[in-house]
Amino acid sequence: MNRRTIIPAFLMLLAGCSKLYDLPEDRDYLSDNATYTATRFTAVLGRTTLLGNFSADNSNLPLTFEIKNARNADGTTTEAFRQRAAVDVWIEPYNGLENSLADINAKRKQEERPVFEVLKSGEFVLWNTAVNNNFLKSGNDSTYFFDVQVSNGGGSKTVRRLELVPLRERPYEPSTHIDPFSGLPLFELNGQEKRLLPNLLSGMRGASTNRTLVREENANLATVRQDCWVYFKRKGDGNSLSFKFMDRDSLPIDPARFNGTKWNTLLHGFNMQLLPDAVRYDVAYPIPLTRLPTQYTTSDGLQATVAFSYNRIGFSGQRETGNLGLSFNIWQPGDWEIIFFFHNETPKFDNE
Repeated sequence: MNRRTIIPAFLMLLAGCSKLYDLPEDRDYLSDNATYTATRFTAVLGRTTLLGNFSADNSNLPLTFEIKNARNADGTTTEAFRQRAAVDVWIEPYNGLENSLADINAKRKQEERPVFEVLKSGEFVLWNTAVNNNFLKSGNDSTYFFDVQVSNGGGSKTVRRLELVPLRERPYEPSTHIDPFSGLPLFELNGQEKRLLPNLLSGMRGASTNRTLVREENANLATVRQDCWVYFKRKGDGNSLSFKFMDRDSLPIDPARFNGTKWNTLLHGFNMQLLPDAVRYDVAYPIPLTRLPTQYTTSDGLQATVAFSYNRIGFSGQRETGNLGLSFNIWQPGDWEIIFFFHNETPKFDNE
């Protein structure tokens, strides 16, 4: 018997042994310990947020996931997870080098998705279309419970009693002045209403007293001093972002006074207009668009960051540089303004 005859005969023998001894066919393995590393997920509504980490524990891939038995805290069935809406989905990667809104929009398309869904990876996504008026329940407990059925060729198992805790919408960050549950203003220990502050305020002097302006001094004491407050205001339904500066009399400061600012690369915006009372850009939302670090974001890519500066000649001919900076997010599209209000002292811009 030659080699060509031996190999087929050997394979036929193996097949016959399998039938003779009733050996089981190879099947996928699904571990009893495959589960989520956490069972409680908290997310702010109005923001597209990825949640959850599934540990397969050496189970054969691919796995399929399906949300089951979505219910309220009292055990009654909820329809909240069944809601669907159009969301922006990236079809090409964003890189921060796009030259127009059209360039950005060409990399996105709209798809109809459930407001809360499980992905092929087992991660959950709460889309920005889940908002206060369709996902936040009245009363003190907005928690939802749900199960997830996990399957592969080896069978299926159910991970039970996962929790989703949605928090009230906060369309921008920082929002440390707002209670995340009630949406009401928060207060300092000294009873003063909390205010948003810039990340950086340095090298500025007051026009009337010549004292150095401070971001915050003696925080939470009766003598707390904060020389610049920051406000976010949504003015319409467009796609723009403006920066404004107000003096101690609530009058606009011409942005051109910040003569050291790199206006053309301040943020990933387009059609910059340097006006007497504001600087305006056309922008795509959210800001930043992704978590990719770019020249317009913090080093981790989590927030956009802007820097304003000016130079003046002080006493003895010394050059002084004033710096103002803010790291922020805006999730809700619209015509937004970010206002820097120097409510105690107007900065001194003129040379001595």
